[in-house]
Amino acid sequence: MGPSPAAVEVRKDETTRLYEALIDGEVVGSLAYETTGGRVSLTHSYVDQDRRHQGIASAIARYALEDLSRSQAKVGVYCGFVADYVQAHPEWNGTVDINRSAFIATRTVRDTTSGH
Repeated sequence: MGPSPAAVEVRKDETTRLYEALIDGEVVGSLAYETTGGRVSLTHSYVDQDRRHQGIASAIARYALEDLSRSQAKVGVYCGFVADYVQAHPEWNGTVDINRSAFIATRTVRDTTSGH
């Protein structure tokens, strides 16, 4: 059984441009973003292989969307997981711009060095 949602801490690191999920102080997932002018683009999410399907990515997506909803920035979603999250939570539909034709399959350094 995975950690309860309360056990997942999410923070924003403006230096690395990542929203990060932590469990017991260890980063176990992230959501990358880019800022251009008045637009923030959520570009790619990652959760450690052994921590997937435990609600961590959803916690990061919710935190990022809540954080960005407090700003005046326009939000673009280029991450397939976040797009699916928004689709499953209609309260976010009017606050983001999703263009699935712009999605690019990517792999992080973690993906390619972990042997998975």
